[in-house]
This record gives sequence, structure tokens and C-alpha cells, in this order.
Amino acid sequence: MSTRVVSRLLIILLVILFSSKAPAANEKLAFWDVQRKGANGDAMNPDAWFKAAADVGIEFIRLAPVTWESQGRDFLLGNADNFTVIPDRDYAKLKNALDAAHRHKVKIVLTMFSLPGARNRQFNDYKFDYRLWTDEKYQEQALAFWKELAGRLKDHPAIVGYNPLNEPHPARKDGFEDGNEKGFEQWLTQHKDTAADLNRFNRRMVKAIRSVDAETPIILNCWFHSAPDGFRYLDSVDDNAVLYAFHFYEPWVFATYRVNKERFSYPDKMPVAGSDATEPWTRTDIRQRIQPVIDWAKRFDVPASRIVAEELGCDRRVLGAKAYLEDLIATFNEQHWHWAFYSFRSSDWDGLDYELGTEKLGWKYWQEREKGIAHEALIKRHDNPLWDVFKQEFTSKKISASKVNSITNPKVRELIEALGSNEWRQREEAANNIWAMGIEAKAAIPFLIERLEDEEWHIRKAAASALSRMGPEASPAVPSLTKAITDEEWQVRRPAAEALAAIGPASEPAISNLIIALDDEEWHVRKVAAQALAAIGPASNPAVPKLNEALNDEEWQVRRPAAEALAAIGPASKPAVSTLVELLRDEEWQVRKAAAQALGAIGPDAVKSISALKEALDDSEEQVCDAAAEALKKITNRARP
Repeated sequence: MSTRVVSRLLIILLVILFSSKAPAANEKLAFWDVQRKGANGDAMNPDAWFKAAADVGIEFIRLAPVTWESQGRDFLLGNADNFTVIPDRDYAKLKNALDAAHRHKVKIVLTMFSLPGARNRQFNDYKFDYRLWTDEKYQEQALAFWKELAGRLKDHPAIVGYNPLNEPHPARKDGFEDGNEKGFEQWLTQHKDTAADLNRFNRRMVKAIRSVDAETPIILNCWFHSAPDGFRYLDSVDDNAVLYAFHFYEPWVFATYRVNKERFSYPDKMPVAGSDATEPWTRTDIRQRIQPVIDWAKRFDVPASRIVAEELGCDRRVLGAKAYLEDLIATFNEQHWHWAFYSFRSSDWDGLDYELGTEKLGWKYWQEREKGIAHEALIKRHDNPLWDVFKQEFTSKKISASKVNSITNPKVRELIEALGSNEWRQREEAANNIWAMGIEAKAAIPFLIERLEDEEWHIRKAAASALSRMGPEASPAVPSLTKAITDEEWQVRRPAAEALAAIGPASEPAISNLIIALDDEEWHVRKVAAQALAAIGPASNPAVPKLNEALNDEEWQVRRPAAEALAAIGPASKPAVSTLVELLRDEEWQVRKAAAQALGAIGPDAVKSISALKEALDDSEEQVCDAAAEALKKITNRARP
């Protein structure tokens, strides 16, 4: 084969290689790459309900349609006694709800409270249905059901997760009640790889769903009705788009009002297991309860972004509910786990509807219910301290509608609205587009300041970069930018310092943090920190000692702005004269020029540099010669005799 032919073949191969598209990212899985905060609910009136959820700022809903009216006996299943196919009217109803969620930009985790052979006890004379765990026929039907459902839902933009079965507990039929684990390991060994094995069920379920849907995340519940202790016996599944979930209402006798009966309160009078005694709790006690989840994640090397506190809460009427919920959320936030409270605007149950506050509904409510009046017609939701516990968690990403509506530029208004998107990539794109518009988009400054607190660092970076285009107009951002230059991500610290530099003298409150940034491990940050100190001017004089050290930085792109900052500070930079003289011999001419300018700015107090500056008059770079001549003029013209 000739060299010419080989060359042509290589060219063809290269064209094919570089023209082929890279594999598309799994956007549904990417949703879970940052902590998400959501709620459980039934969305009985989908459009209004999802609008309300969106108005609050709820990022995702764990949707449980178990109570929806079905074409058959059981919604989506037709009949849990013998599943054959998903009823058309049921699916249409579900899709209508998912479409409403998408319109309001709320993501959905779809969960099933019933499966073939496992009818929810609420619709089974309040008896547990164990057939799924004893008869392979129902296991096959459950797999077939989810295979059909996933195949139909895989491309729906609202769906970000499938939760195959709520709170599984196959061993309950053999006497293993909540909290009773004695002998369970032996039971598990005996039932391994049988219908009663939840780990086997999970593996088979993932395989079934993946046969039709390769990407949508699957959220698996642990043993013992999804209690944290259930993680002790859970196996991980070999699939990179699986998340693992638990529920937290612990201790149950406290969280359940009808059982609590005002005997217990948080944090001072919490129940002691197995007795009527009480003891005080702290957040440490909550952490001890979730320790099995922490240990499990470490053992299987599962990141925090793949753990979900899928349900959490307590009855709104129990004493200490507010403090309990605050500590729960704080604990889960510390772990960076996703969470969803139970529940948002339940259509027929008030116990965990936190918008009702802590007040009881009263006998008149129940009297009207007996007359057939609907729950929603009898209640009045309102802001209250208990609801504020959740509301404040969601509003951090929510852009104020009234503020947005006051923006007259339609393009800027559109971008500001996008800054409040639940999708982090949309928030990032909006900030980048604001950066491109520059000062024309200055109305976005307050909203960019909010994004400096975004949980996703890409958005914090983009927001800081956009603020750097606003110049002194961005001065209200100084406190937030000052904090941002200590961000854990250097790619946020750099644009934050750039924005402070663009603001100029008004960035004076940031001087202390900018001095610290001169020691940053990334030279890009050290560089812009020095530039910001230069932009602030003479007020940066407390930075002189650290700037003097920075003159010896290994990166010339740091040495130059350090010298420029000393020049901006002026005569107060006298302690740096000796180092600046040495810099007149720096290998980089731009550094030599900056050193000469700094000595000139110091003035007569830099008299010791005259000899070195005269040598610099013969520098190979004309700009250095000019700077040296100007410096000599400033020093000698004002020098004391």
C-alpha cells in the first residue's frame, strides 16, 4: 500500500473520529448531582397543585398516585390481584399530571405504594399484603408492570426517578416488627434468593427497568419499611444511576400524634425505647439514628448525592415539632443528602400538612366532614413558624416574582427568571448570558448576588463572573463577593476577586480576605487578589507586608500585579523598596516595569533605589527604560537634601 493511500486513510479516520458525537450526558442523573430538596404529595388537582409547589420553590415531588381514582380497582395496576396491562385511562391521567409538573418546572420521582400482590393496606382492609414476597407469580407481574411503565415514561421531561415500591418489609410476615431485628440475619440467610429477598427483588427490578430505560435513575428503598436500620441488610446494585432511600419519623411514638398524646416533646422529653421514661435529645441523637446509613454508604463507597431521605416529618401537633424538623433538616443538610418532607398539601389528611400550623382542626371540622364536605373546603393554609421551617429551605433558589416583574428590559427579565430555574445548567446559562450583556443587564445584580450562595459551584462561578462585568455598579455585592473569595472552589474565588477589582475602591471591606487570598494555592487567584488590592488603592496599605512577599511569587503573573498594587498604595509601600529593587532584574520585562513604577509611586522614600533605576535606563525593553526614568524623576525631584 502506498504512502499516499495510507495518508488518505488516516485522514478519513480522523474525520470520522472528530465528527462523531460524544455520548450524550445523562441529564436525569445529573439532576441529582447536587443536593435536592423536595416533598411528597398526591397532586389530586395537578395544575393548581404543581403551581403551588413551584411557587414555594420545591425542586421535586415524590408523587404517590395511590389514592387516584382508577379505571380498575388499583390505579395503574388495574387489579393488584392479577396485573395484565396498565389501563389506558389511568396512564392518561398520570401523563396529564406529569405534563402539569413539567409546565411548572417541578421534577417528579414516581413511587408506587401498591404492586401486584402487594396492595397498599389502606385499600386492603388495613391488612398487610405479603403475596409479592411469597409467590413468584406476583414478582413477575411487578417486574412486567414497571417494565411497561418505564418504557412509556422514559422520555418524559418531568421524570427524574422511579421508586418501584414504597417501604418494603418482606420479613414482617414472620414477626419482624419495626425495631425487632433479633434473628433477622438468620432469616435473611434462609430466604436469600427467594421471593422474600428484597435484595434479589431490587436487582431484578433494576434489570427489568434497564431493559427499556437505560438512564432514568431508580430509587431503591431499604429493609424494615425503609427505616435507617434497614440499611444494615441492604445490598448495593451494580448500576450507576441508582439512588438509595430511607424514611425518618423517629422515634415513631413521638412523631405520631395519636400515639404520643402529648406525653413526649422535643428535645426535652423524648421517649426511651421499651419504657415510659423520657430523656433529653440533641441533634447528636438524630445523627445516631442515621448512622447505619452513613456506615453503609462508606462501606459501599456510595456518594452523598446518591442517598435520599425520601420521607421525613412528624405530626404538626406534637410538642416541639418545629425544633425537631429544624434539627432533622440541618442533619440531612450536613450530610448533603437529598430529602423530601411528608407531605405537601395532602388532599385528605391534615396531620403532616405544615401550612396548617400547630392548631387542631376542631370538632366542627369533623362534623362537616361527616356531612360530606371535602377536606380542602374546610381548611385554611397560612404562613406560620412551622411551615417556615420548610419554606426557608426552598426560597433560597426562588426569585421574587414582584422584583422580576419590575424589570423593564424583557431579555434581562427572562434571564433573571432563568436564574431561579430548578435546573442548575439553566441557571448557569442565564448567568453566562448576563455576563455577555455586561452593564446593560445591571438590573440583574441583586439576583446574581443571590446566586453567589448557589449550592452548585458552576453557578457561583458564573454569577461572580457576571458581576465582574458590572464595574462599580456591583458595589452592593461586596459583602457576598468578600465571602466568595474564600469559596472551596478556586474557580469561584478567581472571578469573585475579579469582580472586587472591577468595583474598585468600594471593595475596601474585602481587604482582609484579599490579603488571605494572596496565599491561595492557585496562582490565578493570587493574581486577581493582587489586582483587586491595586484597584482599591491607598486603602490597601494593610496588605503591604503580604504584597512584599508576593513579589517573590514563583509566577511572574502574580509578581507583576503585586508590584502594581504597591504602586497604587503609594508611599505607604516603603517597606517593599528592597524587594522592588531586586525585581528590577526580573526575567520578565513586565515585572521590571511594574517594579520601577512602584518605586516611583513611593517617591522620595525610595531613594535607595536610585542606583538600580539608573541601571534600568539601559534595559532592553523601552517601556522599562521609560518607567525607570519616570521613577527617577519622581524620587529625585522630591528627594530631601
